Amino acid sequence: MNLEILVYVALAFPCQHAQEDFDQARDFYNRGLASKQDATQAGPFFKQSSAGFRRCAGHLPNTPTFFREWAAAELLAKNPAHALMVSRQGLRLYPCDVQLLKISHWLEQELALDQGIASVSFRTLGSRNIVFLLGILNLIGWVAVFLAGARMRKLGFFLVCSCGLCAGAVLQMEDKRGIFFSGIVAENPLFLKAGGSLSYPNHSGPALKPGTAISILNQIDDWFLVSTATGRFGWVMADDILIDLGN
Repeated sequence: MNLEILVYVALAFPCQHAQEDFDQARDFYNRGLASKQDATQAGPFFKQSSAGFRRCAGHLPNTPTFFREWAAAELLAKNPAHALMVSRQGLRLYPCDVQLLKISHWLEQELALDQGIASVSFRTLGSRNIVFLLGILNLIGWVAVFLAGARMRKLGFFLVCSCGLCAGAVLQMEDKRGIFFSGIVAENPLFLKAGGSLSYPNHSGPALKPGTAISILNQIDDWFLVSTATGRFGWVMADDILIDLGN
């Protein structure tokens, strides 16, 4: 019996501690808003708020409000790349949340990221959800082919063919990613290195903008081999990127 109590306390303590971090994060956030007229005074509050949200992430139930407040705290703490990562994590769980979609879209524009419509949809909805939706449309198409009239039968056949092509494109995009993790560039512009050490030279080309999506291909100690959607490859340090373990 005593052992069961100890196990219960051990399991409950992290949640209680996370709740305290969450309450403190919201308190710092509200104090920052109350003093937002003075940037020098509000800035430290927002930084403490964002740090509190990071500590309690994963230890409390995820809700759209949690991700919105966390993203807002990161943004006001002048961490737009972190805010973008948080909004994308929220959209993975709540892809139809209007506020998270607005935050993510605004941040992509603010960071001047080159995001195509297909790329944004693929990342936001996820390949599994897209294939699932295509499967439903494909089923509707087959029903129309076998049960509807001549005109609807043609539309159904067209829908079936279109779903097949779209599903193939989605699977090809997923296969091209070939990654263990995904992530984005952190708050500072990042030059890709030719090797996994500071002694290696930078690759030619401009620095990657904060918030740029990357695919992680390999890891050696604190260095990661990454690729971008435009086909650039290189090595970066762990501290220079934000890894999305939930992807």
